[in-house]
Amino acid sequence: MTDQISHSTRVASLRALADPVRLALVDELARESVCACDLRARLQLSAPLLSHHLKVLREAGLVSCVKVGRRMQVTLDRDALGEVVASLGAA
Repeated sequence: MTDQISHSTRVASLRALADPVRLALVDELARESVCACDLRARLQLSAPLLSHHLKVLREAGLVSCVKVGRRMQVTLDRDALGEVVASLGAA
């Protein structure tokens, strides 16, 4: 873990986490990596809405998405999330 994340990364991450739907996605992903279709069903989101929220989380560096066959596997980047949380105490 780095000593300090950049201000712009911190802002992007916190902005991404401030949305209730994205926070719910992070909560789901904290339990396990999961297929995007399962996230969609669990949170009752439309495909375009889920895609939008995952894009924001990806751009903030909080999740990664890997295509496995016809499915998209979504994984939480625990190190990146930990850096954001740690930066809150350093602010």
